[in-house]
Amino acid sequence: MIFQGIFNILDLYFREIDLFYNNIDQYFRDKINNHFIDPVVNNDNINQKLEELTKFLTKIFKEIGFEGKYIENGFLDPFLELNNEDKEAIKSVLELYEKKVASIVYEIFLEVIVDYLVDVELAPLMLKLKSEGFLTIEFVMELRNLKTLIENSSEKRENLKKYIQIQEKIIDKFKENKQNIESFEDLQEPQYKLQILYLIYRIIDFFHLQKMFDFSHIKSYLEENVDEWLIDVPLVSLKNPDIYFCGIYLAKHLNINLDGKKIKEFLINLYEEALDRYESLLIEATDGVYYFIKTTEMMKLWLNYEKVNTLIKSDPKFFEPNYLKNLETSQLVVILKLYHHLGVIKFETEKREIREEIELRVTPEGIKQFRDGFVSSEATYYVLFCNYMNNSLDHLKEFNLVESVVSRIYRNLELLDFSVDTNYDLISELFYSIESLKLLNCIETKEMIIHLAKYLFPQEINERISSTKEIIREKAKFRHLKVNRVTGETIY
Repeated sequence: MIFQGIFNILDLYFREIDLFYNNIDQYFRDKINNHFIDPVVNNDNINQKLEELTKFLTKIFKEIGFEGKYIENGFLDPFLELNNEDKEAIKSVLELYEKKVASIVYEIFLEVIVDYLVDVELAPLMLKLKSEGFLTIEFVMELRNLKTLIENSSEKRENLKKYIQIQEKIIDKFKENKQNIESFEDLQEPQYKLQILYLIYRIIDFFHLQKMFDFSHIKSYLEENVDEWLIDVPLVSLKNPDIYFCGIYLAKHLNINLDGKKIKEFLINLYEEALDRYESLLIEATDGVYYFIKTTEMMKLWLNYEKVNTLIKSDPKFFEPNYLKNLETSQLVVILKLYHHLGVIKFETEKREIREEIELRVTPEGIKQFRDGFVSSEATYYVLFCNYMNNSLDHLKEFNLVESVVSRIYRNLELLDFSVDTNYDLISELFYSIESLKLLNCIETKEMIIHLAKYLFPQEINERISSTKEIIREKAKFRHLKVNRVTGETIY
């Protein structure tokens, strides 16, 4: 997901890349046709055929000379999971390859191309790709020219190298701490560890590492101790979400059966109690309202117009500059996000006041959590999303967002220690930095692609990207994951 923007840049830069795609396509089609004696796929055998196909392709990649990391990362992708529509539509192994696997195969090749631009050790593999017919002479010449441009710009080469190593470094960090992560719920007062487990799981999910971890202990705790974690606690924030939300989110993603009636009753009671506690729920308990809304949607507990209106109504005094300046930047964005998410078309004055306050937090040093506060990955993510939501990404074109995000990832990874004393802020900052990279890559607009190109590539590439009218080519074979403009979730 963090390579999609780079793939777009390469796809726009290389004029001969379609020949590269075609050669890959022809090579694997021939291999599949020659290998599978029984190519018929139906509802009864489709999962087995997919497993056979991925094992076969893994074998081919290894024979060509690809390292295991490229193959493992690709074939762990949840995109390969089959839904009912897939099972109805796919009737042959070749169709299975075309609809579910081919795009990941292209991405594995493109990731090697990206690594080759900064890694001389991949030269033998590139020679093998040339001898196998994947690389035409014309494409090799373009690739060498780009590699030379990057080598002549030491700053860009270092930036690109650091960027493409992010995924590997995060995966290695989590693998090294596998045992500690799996045993978090065994600690004293495990319900309070669900907040950090939620953020850790989100990062694991982002990099498709679920199959590498044994979540049985966590699943047992969630199943057997519902009354411990189905609670509301004070001091909720975006970096320390509601415990009940974390528990329900993890249970849903770990396929744990929950007592839906009990949870819905808890949520209704929580709503009633909150009405008595706050004068303005939206402003005084922004994060609590946000996680409440997300939880009701997970549980399919739909709120009527009256309840929604009660959640968002606020006295105008709460939107005065002297009040808004005391709120976190991420909190301000979440208020706008809730307005947008709930379909609120009024409160235009309030929305304008919030947007003006947010703009005061965007500085040359980075995006701050308060007017006079510190630069924050959390604030960066929410301001990026806010501008995406409001179709105003051009407001951020002068800021070095990618450099800020990458440097904070490396700093937080270096300091991060998975233990009883794991720092919530470090995990949160790492999580929001990764989410920011998702936005930079999966919001496929000219503004986002130029942000990446300016940080990662020499000026010649930037000029070509800036001058092109077609930012997303229809012939590009890799996936184009999107970001929901309302929820911020990834659309596969």
